[in-house]
Amino acid sequence: MNHSNLINLCNELELGIPLSPPKRVHGGLLHTMWRVNTEEASYAIKQLSPDIKLENKSIIENYNLTEEIATRFSERGIPAVCALKPSGKYLVLIHGTGFLIYPWVDAKPLHKDTVSKSHALKIAEIIAQMHLINLAVPEIKEPEFDIHTNDSLEELYSKAQSYHCPFAAALTEHQKTITTINTNYQNMLPLLKQSSVVSHGDLDQKNVLWDKNDNPILIDWECARKLNPTYEIVNASLDWSGITTHFNQAIFIKMIQTYSNSGGQLDKTVLEAAFNAVLGNWINWMVYNIERACTREESEQKTLGIEQVNQVLQTMIQLINIIPDLIASFEEKDNGIII
Repeated sequence: MNHSNLINLCNELELGIPLSPPKRVHGGLLHTMWRVNTEEASYAIKQLSPDIKLENKSIIENYNLTEEIATRFSERGIPAVCALKPSGKYLVLIHGTGFLIYPWVDAKPLHKDTVSKSHALKIAEIIAQMHLINLAVPEIKEPEFDIHTNDSLEELYSKAQSYHCPFAAALTEHQKTITTINTNYQNMLPLLKQSSVVSHGDLDQKNVLWDKNDNPILIDWECARKLNPTYEIVNASLDWSGITTHFNQAIFIKMIQTYSNSGGQLDKTVLEAAFNAVLGNWINWMVYNIERACTREESEQKTLGIEQVNQVLQTMIQLINIIPDLIASFEEKDNGIII
């Protein structure tokens, strides 16, 4: 976003006269965030990735709906940052680019690799609160899942090879494992659909800000949807226990225990399905990033894609190795997990 585009945006949305050029805020893996100070207020402006197909009306509707979900949760006591509606809609389209306008919040995310028990347990409590609210969103009929056939995955491996992606050899090496993960994930979907709540859907370290008093503020609600409650707490507990770096099983167990003691909905019968859904979610992220990396031109997006595919592969292998022990931990009475 250059200064002239910023002025046009602020004028069109009546945000006030900019006091300085927009300042890039780093940290996201998909979109671009800017801090904009005007004579009226300070704003965080999310510029949607060019990969988002905004000519698709359902995508636009989903962005507006997920911000509405954030607003409804905020009204019920969940600490959420919600987009403004300067034009009557949350998502603003200007010259084919999508923007979401937020009030600036004086808070920061933890480093993506931070593993902190005190922070993790606060997140477990908030997830339980959201699940207990059981927010009614009639616009969402049932849980939806991204599904990729094994054949389409094989086509992606070939595409990665043709673009000489540095991770192409690793994809080939782990192809059988990925196929097994993908098959197990899809076979478990009927179980996961039996119980669902509307929730955030992507509550890892990058999507939580912490204020000066160490209070959490939930951001980036674009994945808000109906999902299986056991899946969400398992997924979040893995994230906040360091699954992408140095996994801390004690924090994982404590998060699950805190969620359960806070009234969360743990269902022992879908534990295996929940872990398979976590793996399936990593496959979805892998697919997106393979596509992002398959380009001849060097760019920030390509670099991010390569980094993320490498991380996905490492994380999935680690998960496969530890899932049996994690499932067994739910059986141990000393852990205090109530199911």
